[in-house]
Amino acid sequence: MATAADRPLPGAAAKAEGSRRLAIVAGGEDLQLILELLGTAGFECAPAALRDVAAGIVEDDLAAAVLTEEMLRSADLRELEAAVEGQPPWSDIPFVLVAEPAAMEGLSGTVRSLGRVALVERPIRPIMLRNAVEAALRARSRQRQAVSFLLQRQDAEENLRQLTSTLEKRVRERMRDLRASNQRLVQEIHERHATEERLRESEELYRYTVELSRQMVWTATPEGRLVTVNRRFYDVTGTAEEVQPHEGWLNAVHEEDRPHLMRYWSDALASGRPHHAEFRMRIADGSYRTFVARAAPRFDEEGRIIRWYGFTEDVTEHKHANAARREAEERYRLAAKATNDAIWDLDVVAGRIQWTASETAFFGYPDSEEMTSLDWWEERIHPEDRARVARSLDTAIAGSGTRWEEPYRFLTARGGYADAVDRGFIIRNEAGETVRMVGAMSDLTDFRRAEAEIRSMQAELIHVSRLSAMGTMASTLAHELNQPLTAVSSYIRGSRRRLDQQEGNSLGEVREALEAAENAALRAGHLVKRLRELVAKGNVSPRPEQLAKVIQDASLIAFLDEHLLGVTHRIEFDPKAEWVEVDPIQIQQVVINLVRNALQAMEGQARREVVIRTRLVSKGTAEVSVADTGTGIPAEIREALFSPFQSTRVEGMGIGLSISRTIIEAHGGRIWAEDAPDGGTIFRFTLPRVPDPELEPAGTA
Repeated sequence: MATAADRPLPGAAAKAEGSRRLAIVAGGEDLQLILELLGTAGFECAPAALRDVAAGIVEDDLAAAVLTEEMLRSADLRELEAAVEGQPPWSDIPFVLVAEPAAMEGLSGTVRSLGRVALVERPIRPIMLRNAVEAALRARSRQRQAVSFLLQRQDAEENLRQLTSTLEKRVRERMRDLRASNQRLVQEIHERHATEERLRESEELYRYTVELSRQMVWTATPEGRLVTVNRRFYDVTGTAEEVQPHEGWLNAVHEEDRPHLMRYWSDALASGRPHHAEFRMRIADGSYRTFVARAAPRFDEEGRIIRWYGFTEDVTEHKHANAARREAEERYRLAAKATNDAIWDLDVVAGRIQWTASETAFFGYPDSEEMTSLDWWEERIHPEDRARVARSLDTAIAGSGTRWEEPYRFLTARGGYADAVDRGFIIRNEAGETVRMVGAMSDLTDFRRAEAEIRSMQAELIHVSRLSAMGTMASTLAHELNQPLTAVSSYIRGSRRRLDQQEGNSLGEVREALEAAENAALRAGHLVKRLRELVAKGNVSPRPEQLAKVIQDASLIAFLDEHLLGVTHRIEFDPKAEWVEVDPIQIQQVVINLVRNALQAMEGQARREVVIRTRLVSKGTAEVSVADTGTGIPAEIREALFSPFQSTRVEGMGIGLSISRTIIEAHGGRIWAEDAPDGGTIFRFTLPRVPDPELEPAGTA
């Protein structure tokens, strides 16, 4: 059964799926500049002519194309326009056009014929070019994802049709089995008649047998009138013994069932075939139960009916049991079809696994493999996981527990590996030996992929938050950098004047001036280094760090403009909480967020002071607090303080505290806010404390 993953995308798109190849149609310096900008950004690009672009569109091995207005004006576009027009319905190749804004009016007809076109104005700015190209590649990728999704949906519908066909086939097979069973039943009745014939001369023995039976045994005339019933009939129905059997029988049958029961009986009398009917009958307590009556005729030598022999039995409990069984089977069938799990039943003794139909759709294997060997399953486990999973299963089978669970990678029919987790329930015999296991295999591939995407998005959001914080402090940063640079310039000019004068003690003064210039330059360089580290984008890498140094480095940036705002601050360190295991850049971001919030909260206050403290909470936990003398937290946002897009400022984005909470919780800590005793707010967060790495014994993890 072919699936979307098994057959190629339309237009040979399968070979280009995921391709990021760019065609650059430009000349001279434009070509060299574009290739250099995109090549350094990691894009796969190459120069091409318009006919190459047209061929790439037709063969579907091109992700996007970058064109310049000069190339469009000087070339014959008919071949390119024909290739664009001839794309399949799902395809819309994106173009990036580099042009002067004034030239767009003359190119409007060409742009419309190309379809999806993004404009990059001259002069070419690297960031605008890279963004336009990345957007074009994303658009192309979404097109391929959309067509892949449509094909997968078509495959799912085809699978459903095949499953429906399989179900109908099984129903037909079941009906054949039922007809065969019915034929066997008829044969049994014939054999019973033969037995009764052989025992006809033993009426006394027969009578005892009838009286002891729990069935209601009866006989009837060839015309269908009951003439004898055993004692069981009177006991069950509560009918008086003086009542004639036929009248007593009719009175006991439910009035709604009486018409069709008599119709079935009349048909049997007319055809001479065995009689079988189900109906409700009143019992001695006045309630009704379900009964089944079966009867067969006895013929003489000439083939005429001389007597009907029948019995009636209570099938109420049997009927309820069958209904419950069918309901359970239906629930199991629907559950197996609705779930994405592969349901399995392992015969431990035989080493055979019975899979449900959902497993074949789930992993792409054909219906013929619904019953597989244990070896078949083990062979499809990833080689790196196989020994571990087999050892785990053997241990569970040999042990005394009832549950087994193991994650691993499983080979699908498409050739790739799915991230799966297998859970099973172990069934043992009276001796405690495992004879059977029943369980389900869940595919976690999409879940793992979603987790990775969420982590990537969180990291990107944290990085954007740092850039946003730096953007809001741009003016202050420029002022703080300008001061040491101005000092450097002044010291150097003064040194040059002293050298021109060449006075006796001028060399000492020049040396002092140059030292001052060096200190100012170092201060500016240190500030730039801290800013560069803070806005750098990288992976989270917790490691042992000195908490005091992390806070001091963050304070260098957070309190840049405190003298302009009339704010003072102090930092109190607890030497017992010196070392923590953190990513220093992320914790610095949390400190900067809290300090900047504190500075804004104290605007207009007579007393403006920020206090940062550290303290040891427990052997494995250190706490950092940032206290201000501001207006406190409004009651209406206190409950949702750390939720996204909650801000006390009109211009605030409301993501700073939410990101801070994400960072702290990722480090295994927690963050909260409380009112300060003397007014204002105290934000506190905890971090994992570690021993001093230099004092920790060798070999200790």
